[in-house]
Amino acid sequence: MKSKVYYEVDTHNRLIIKSPPKKSNLKRFRSVAEGQFKTDGKNKLYYEVFKSSKSDTPQKIKFSGKYSLDKKHNLVYTLDKWSNQCEGNQIRLKTKLMDAGENEIMFLVQSRDPSKGKRRIYTMKLHGKWQADKNNRLCFGIERSKDSLTLSNAWQINKNNEIVYRYGRQPETVTLKGKWEIKDKHRLGYVLDKRLDSGFDFRTSLGQVVPKRKKIYTRFDIAIELSKRKRITRKLIFTGKLKLNKAKDLILEFSPRRKTTLKFTKNILDQKGFAYLESFLKDKEKYIGGGLVLRW
Repeated sequence: MKSKVYYEVDTHNRLIIKSPPKKSNLKRFRSVAEGQFKTDGKNKLYYEVFKSSKSDTPQKIKFSGKYSLDKKHNLVYTLDKWSNQCEGNQIRLKTKLMDAGENEIMFLVQSRDPSKGKRRIYTMKLHGKWQADKNNRLCFGIERSKDSLTLSNAWQINKNNEIVYRYGRQPETVTLKGKWEIKDKHRLGYVLDKRLDSGFDFRTSLGQVVPKRKKIYTRFDIAIELSKRKRITRKLIFTGKLKLNKAKDLILEFSPRRKTTLKFTKNILDQKGFAYLESFLKDKEKYIGGGLVLRW
């Protein structure tokens, strides 16, 4: 039977290997392994040792467990019963959320060069897809596992109608580039990668459409539940020109420069509302003041 090993991470993100905590007066084994953390193509976490001075220290230390994020956006890996790991032992990496794509999330890790004593920086990637949880928070579902990383702060919308996530004192900023889509009466989607089903499906208040002159205004309220006592509401207002494509889909085009659109799916408007907007597109109606408000 293999003896159990307990892992920690020091302030330089180096792996510390030691014997598990015991109620004993015996001196515990402790060793610092110089190296860096990495992930493979299957999102498995391992530690690559640069130089192993001891024969019993492998060049690659593999782990098995579950990913999560703490409130400071540090990447945490909780170990399971696999091999000689201590179940419940947490490897807490001091990380920064650096970038996010349609199917990946990237973290910045700082360490130090043992030979030169200088700071060393590297990145770690996890692959998967984005989704929204029941509280309208941003989550990243990790591929080949049931792990999910929840971003604890409220997201925002920039001037290009893109989702922006900010955290930290400075702060750090990550932008998610996608397209908006009205999914049904109480759902607003933000599509990152349709093929991978990566994107956000937000619960919203009942939407509004306000035709005015040759433009359309749409408004949605999305409540983000950060905790039982803290709720932040994002008011999304889209302005642009309405178009009808060949498939009879209504498309709200924000600006030719931004190349961003908002799509109304066919099940949103009733026949009367659809006919009204179709008539609006053909300039057959006259509008006075604020125009007519359509709720669906």
